[in-house]
Parts: sequence; C-alpha cells; structure tokens
Amino acid sequence: MSRQIKKQAGMTLISWVLVLGIIAFFATVVMRLLPMYQEYFSVVSILDGMEDELKNNKMTKAQANRMLMIRFNTGYVKSVQKEHIEISRGRNQTNVTKIAIDYEVRVPFLAQIDLVGHFQKEIDVEPKSK
Repeated sequence: MSRQIKKQAGMTLISWVLVLGIIAFFATVVMRLLPMYQEYFSVVSILDGMEDELKNNKMTKAQANRMLMIRFNTGYVKSVQKEHIEISRGRNQTNVTKIAIDYEVRVPFLAQIDLVGHFQKEIDVEPKSK
C-alpha cells in the first residue's frame, strides 16, 4: 500500500502578519488624508457659491472677505486663513471679480513624518474681453 502525502496549502503566520501590516499602513494613510480632502471639497463648494454671489452682487473686498470667513466658519474649514486668500478686482472695476485660495495642510503620520497636501482653487467672474 502506498500512502499519498498531502501538501499543506495556505498562508503561514508570517504571511498573515505581513498582509495585516500592509493593510494597517494603507488604512492609516487613508484615515489621515480623508479629512484633509473633505475640507478641500468644502472649500470648493463654498467658492462655487461665492462665484454666484460675485456674479449677482457688487461686492467690495471687505464684504467678500467677510462672507468667505463666515462660510468657512459654518463649513468647519479651519485650514484656510486670511493670508491664504487673494481677493482681486477686475480691470477698470471697483467690485471683486476674482478670489484665489492657495493653502497647505500638514497632518502627522508616523514619528517625524508628516503627510502634506497643497490645495489651490480660483474663481474668476470677470467677463472675458474680446
């Protein structure tokens, strides 16, 4: 009688530890980056609303800045500060036609390593000259 030896199939304990380590690493990256991008999408949404406001109303720089800060406060946008916002008037106009936001977010990742996100968004409602 001959006996057949079955080969063992499957992952070893070390393989499982490696797979779980890789999954934990990527889960940590996602958990750190997700709030950063959610805040950016809030900024985009607020600026889209501001674009309609600028088209329909004549605003000074102070009025546009105040409205932006109120919307950022109610939208829980904490990373954008006044120095990150550039508000400009159009050529030969007294009202605001352009808002540009350029900011950077740093979140701690592991030990002395940070994840950095650099975000830019601009709206311009000045009619294009021909």
